[in-house]
Amino acid sequence: MAIRMSFLALLSAALVAAATPARAAELVPDAMAAVQTEVSGRCKTAIYGEDFADNVDFNNDRLVDAIFNLGAVNCDGVPGGLCGNVGCPHEFYIRVAEGGYFLAATADLYGYEMKKRFGNMVLELKANAASCGRDDDEYCTMTIRVRNTRFETISKK
Repeated sequence: MAIRMSFLALLSAALVAAATPARAAELVPDAMAAVQTEVSGRCKTAIYGEDFADNVDFNNDRLVDAIFNLGAVNCDGVPGGLCGNVGCPHEFYIRVAEGGYFLAATADLYGYEMKKRFGNMVLELKANAASCGRDDDEYCTMTIRVRNTRFETISKK
């Protein structure tokens, strides 16, 4: 839990950083199968809700990427059993032209929306206030643009 909270506090910096995550070099042929394998290691019985997977081109390269909301998993009879007090894990997989996907980012979020701005898709993330450097009870809303594999913060509220 402490690792998750520390990660969330550094979410903004991590999304802006050009460094790729340790698992980024690992290409998987099927992102959903990879996430479901990960979930099976954490839950004996998993039921996936309809908002578990979103297939959308979030980095504007005309290849359909994938976003997985682990909060939509009923884990061992507990709805949202993989969530913590700072939101639910979301995994962002980018599809590559050579085939397959790689995990580009993971973040604990309360939700997200895809929006079109100036002809490009952007992510509007709803996160813990610590992501905006605050300690209040309001959500932090961050607008993120993804270019190739870089997550760039456009704004924070």
